[in-house]
Amino acid sequence: MNNTTALVALKDLVCSTRWSLHNLVHKGGPPLGDELGQPEYRRLMQDLRRQIAEGQLQVGQPIPSTVTLGQQYGVSSTVVRRAVSELRSQGLLYGHPGKGVFVKAKPDDVVNEQSVLEHLASGLEDVQSKVNNLHEADAGTLEAFRRELADLRRIVAVLQTQLIDLYGRMGQPYPRDAAPLQERPSDTERRRAAGS
Repeated sequence: MNNTTALVALKDLVCSTRWSLHNLVHKGGPPLGDELGQPEYRRLMQDLRRQIAEGQLQVGQPIPSTVTLGQQYGVSSTVVRRAVSELRSQGLLYGHPGKGVFVKAKPDDVVNEQSVLEHLASGLEDVQSKVNNLHEADAGTLEAFRRELADLRRIVAVLQTQLIDLYGRMGQPYPRDAAPLQERPSDTERRRAAGS
């Protein structure tokens, strides 16, 4: 073990010990749960989370200031900011610039909300999958409809050509206003109608 590693290990031990002594002196008991050996910001997070869960810090209530928390827990402002930042990212706290940081929700509420959001996300994926399948089915249906429409147009064109031919044989002019799909007959249709 080199000197740097030894110093880091010693610093961590001192921090853990300081936290334990802080709990013994200020809270009248040993450290809570698995606090020994954890980074300071995590221990602070756990304690703030516990206070929120137990109702010591109510939803909508501001938490103590960075300076107050630093003094209360014997940690630096950097540690307090990191703990608060982590709790904000977890949805337990929110900040109002210039006003402070407030309790947003209890840990159980956040877990329930995340569970509901995961359920909704799963449902949304299912709906998206069904829409995609429907879109694919509609694309197939639309293509079949297009083929059928093209066939119908060919049939109508043949019937129209036959009508033009019939009018020509009878010596009558073909009524152009009655032509449903073509405004003017093609050259081939005119020759057929004229009998050539």
